[in-house]
Amino acid sequence: MPIWSLYRYEIHNEIKKQTVGRTAEGSEPPINKKDLLTMALNALKPFNYRNVDVLFVCDGRRSKNADTGVYENIYLDEISKKFNSVILEQPENRKHSTPNGMDNVYFTDRVAFKTNLAVKLSTKFNTPKRKRYEAGVRAAFTDIFKAIKEEFGPDITDKMVDEMVDRMYYYEITKKYCGKILDKARPKLIVELCYYLINNFAMSELGKERGIPTAEYAHGFAFPTHTPMQFNPEERISVLPDYHLTYSKSQEDEVHFPDNVKLVPVGFPFFERERDRYKAKYPREEKTIVFISALAEGEQISKMAAEVSEALGDEYRVIYKLHPKEFGYYKERFPWLANSKVEVIDNSENHMFRYLAESGTIVCTRTAALQEGIGFGCRVILLNFGDTALNLKTLIEKENIPLVDTAEEITDLIKNNKAAFVNPNGMYEPNAIENLTRFISEIMMN
Repeated sequence: MPIWSLYRYEIHNEIKKQTVGRTAEGSEPPINKKDLLTMALNALKPFNYRNVDVLFVCDGRRSKNADTGVYENIYLDEISKKFNSVILEQPENRKHSTPNGMDNVYFTDRVAFKTNLAVKLSTKFNTPKRKRYEAGVRAAFTDIFKAIKEEFGPDITDKMVDEMVDRMYYYEITKKYCGKILDKARPKLIVELCYYLINNFAMSELGKERGIPTAEYAHGFAFPTHTPMQFNPEERISVLPDYHLTYSKSQEDEVHFPDNVKLVPVGFPFFERERDRYKAKYPREEKTIVFISALAEGEQISKMAAEVSEALGDEYRVIYKLHPKEFGYYKERFPWLANSKVEVIDNSENHMFRYLAESGTIVCTRTAALQEGIGFGCRVILLNFGDTALNLKTLIEKENIPLVDTAEEITDLIKNNKAAFVNPNGMYEPNAIENLTRFISEIMMN
């Protein structure tokens, strides 16, 4: 079992958590009985899809379409409709967002139940199998964890060993479950969203064992310190996909898979579609500036927004787009916003794209909104907080994007029209849905 590959990202995140205090995800909400009952009902439903052309595999994250009320998978729904396909959707925080407007989605709650039960029982009774797994992990990785302690300080051995053993149970059961799905679905291609989800790890390895091509579709732009996108070229890892589909050719400088994983730029159909719609609906105002908050640096960014708004005066409109997790506490933590002329967006009633369409300039750190803002034609100013300088080094140098430390610098750049303009047509590969359709069709014909 390739346990290091199955857990390397979590080990990296644990080191970050205990050294610089930054983690990738928040904690899950508490369990409630209603969620468990719904999962149980989903788990009882049989898998009735047979001989599909494409099997899509993803998590349960969906975005509500404000116009239709339908929850969309913005990556897979549209392309899945073009083929004889099924979408396997694992629960997100024990839930699925419905209605989803689709007739080819199957919830994989059954395997979620099985894996969680197996881990809980093995832990409670400290079974011989769990002891055997733990001994194997300690024998293989204790020296690595010692080296991590010497290099970074924290001793993560016991915590990581326990979690890696859990992951072995999850993977073993999930792979067996996915194998049964493949016996029935018999797809010509497996397309994964986020290859490092446990279901996708299993599908990638099963694909290699059964001669079924696998492709991961990117769910964002990669960057140099994003562990799942960084490998040595000579590595051969059974749980990686055969293809990695990116938004842009620019990702070739940032994504480093083993050289037997092929990178294919295809673009992002959802962005293409929505950009055109929002630009038509919300005309750009050159003197509108949108600041994008970030969980780790929200205090600094919000202070800058308030200072810039004051310095620019009534001639400019300054928007501050909060991170959704800041909605509940920003009034207490960022009181300067209440006393400013900044327009604070503290709800999800409108999509981020509205504010990008309306704005002449985006001010942000490393965030997905950066590439989206460039794609909308916004000028760009980057804030020198967190890992922005490191992870956007290539883009900053290539496009001469200003990287600033103070509100005064931002004000000067805006007043003198010196924020960077990056070709919006170069950020995302054009004709995305056609590119994706062509890729899938060609793989199926081989």
